[in-house]
Amino acid sequence: MLRRLAPWLILFEVLRAGRDHWDRLDPGDRARVSALMRRSHGNPRNLTASDRRELRDLGRRMRLGRLGFSLATATVIGRRKRRRR
Repeated sequence: MLRRLAPWLILFEVLRAGRDHWDRLDPGDRARVSALMRRSHGNPRNLTASDRRELRDLGRRMRLGRLGFSLATATVIGRRKRRRR
């Protein structure tokens, strides 16, 4: 039972970590990130240079490095240990 549940627990931890970092942004910043991503359809080349710069600044406020660490920690903890042969 636990083996079938483990991937879902890992996914839950990853989503929780992402949500924690997203909630640290101000509501205005969250709205701006959403608008930029919607306008670009997820492709940064569809944005102007100033919009890309603004998106980078918003990413720094979100502390993406710390988000990456949180996501890596959640996935490493959930991985199964493999036996050496």
